[in-house]
Amino acid sequence: MRVVLAGFNTDTANGGGSPETLSAAYARISRDPRPISELRREASMEMEKSRAANRRIVFQYGHGSVAEHAVFNFDILDLSRLAAEEIQSFRLASFTEKSQRYIRLGEDLAVPPDLPPDLEADFRSAASMLFPLYSRLLDGLLTEGKGPETAREDARYVLPLAVTCQMGMTVNARELEHIVRRLSIHPLAEVRELAALLLEAASAVAPSLFLFVEPTAMDTFAHSMSPAGDPCCEVVLVDCDDDSRVGGLLVQRETGLSLKKARTRWDAMDQAARLALFEEALDGLGVHDQVPRQWEFFRAELETVVSASAFAQLKRHRMCTRLVSAYDPVLGVTVPPSIAGSPLESLFRDGIRLAEDIAGRLGKLYPYMLTNAHRRRVTLCMDGRELYHFSRLREDEHAQWDIRAIAGGVMEKVRRAAPLTMMLTGGKSEFEGRT
Repeated sequence: MRVVLAGFNTDTANGGGSPETLSAAYARISRDPRPISELRREASMEMEKSRAANRRIVFQYGHGSVAEHAVFNFDILDLSRLAAEEIQSFRLASFTEKSQRYIRLGEDLAVPPDLPPDLEADFRSAASMLFPLYSRLLDGLLTEGKGPETAREDARYVLPLAVTCQMGMTVNARELEHIVRRLSIHPLAEVRELAALLLEAASAVAPSLFLFVEPTAMDTFAHSMSPAGDPCCEVVLVDCDDDSRVGGLLVQRETGLSLKKARTRWDAMDQAARLALFEEALDGLGVHDQVPRQWEFFRAELETVVSASAFAQLKRHRMCTRLVSAYDPVLGVTVPPSIAGSPLESLFRDGIRLAEDIAGRLGKLYPYMLTNAHRRRVTLCMDGRELYHFSRLREDEHAQWDIRAIAGGVMEKVRRAAPLTMMLTGGKSEFEGRT
């Protein structure tokens, strides 16, 4: 694994080799009447005073938001797909990752640093057999007339989660400290190593912004996962608001009534008046527009079982609340439609059996050798805005088939529960076709 500090923000007008002077200068704005440009110039000239100010204001006074003015860019290389899921679970950071859908993979494998030495040969041997299976599936799909993108994205289902990836990450200092603290107590040594490397790289240029890095009980609890449970794979709508949730807020927007009275008025409206209210609020909605903030009060709780490949896309929707179980063979595997029922399926199943056999010998490290086809249970809570975003991306005709099927199941159930609130959901291709 390698972590490279690719860049960080600095005061370009006044020089300086650290983002600390910006956070220190901006911290003074609330109590110093001088122009910001003067505060920045002074902070840049007095690095040690800036660092002392950061420690005092951010940590002694508890104004952590000041650390958000410092931003870091990282190259993260040779990290396993399994470990990538852990760092990408944090909301307030940006990630761009190498895609297994678009790139034909070589035999790039992350060996867990805590793998017992007596198991390393078996681990490498199993991986060395799965990579050729991937190539044979890919070539077989191409021979059957599948396009290169379809062949790559379906053949990858037989690859283990130990396959390496690379990503770019952009994050502010406050969130980075949170990431480091939480990941430093993760059960996997690879993830703990990632936390240490991130802290080492960032603290070398901004030591005053990273002080609360000792994990707490809440950081430990965050890594606890539920067992897989029963193997039901349907999308289940556990709880969902109906149209009255947003409808009452739209009435309040028009009338200025208290929310309680606005909801009473909503209850008295006929369906034509309700439809007109929603149509007026959504008039002019473009394919890239967010729906109004009233939709953030809408909630839908769902659960389903997804493959690792589908989860790799679902995890990008970080604004929803997401709880996951461990990956577990008891939940079965997702077989790509292009492979199911074809002569390639027996080859695919051979790979799954091989992966599960070695995974069963790895103890707590077993997920490394499970494949992109293996599943985990996911419980989701999504607000109305995020549901629109999810629908636009994942119900689109260009979306990958696995996540598109999940999105279709989610949105079908939510649209049934709240047809007016969800009246303009749909993939980008569908939405553009109706407007």
